[in-house]
Amino acid sequence: MKGEGIDAGYGEHDWICNRDKERTDNIFNKLGPVGGKISGQAAKQELIKSKLPNSVLSKIWKLSDVDGDGFLDSDEFALAMHLISVKLEGCELPNVLPEHLVPPLKRC
Repeated sequence: MKGEGIDAGYGEHDWICNRDKERTDNIFNKLGPVGGKISGQAAKQELIKSKLPNSVLSKIWKLSDVDGDGFLDSDEFALAMHLISVKLEGCELPNVLPEHLVPPLKRC
């Protein structure tokens, strides 16, 4: 269904992850970012709290690490947390990140 799951936020002016950005930024900052980014090991501390299987968390990491640098910045972390919520709601994750979920500063 459009407007739910992975399609939530499609066609909206504001990036859907901004809705929960204050909360996710607080978590991100507690994970000890260096140079504005956290490592996979740091992110794992929070991501495993979802109790999702490692294979799903790996897919979420790959989708969220938009620039492919092996680290997550605060926007990529917000995206990871959003994708966890989508999966916990029972929706499937895409194989390729839809354009409307790409953080605004990382869009082409």
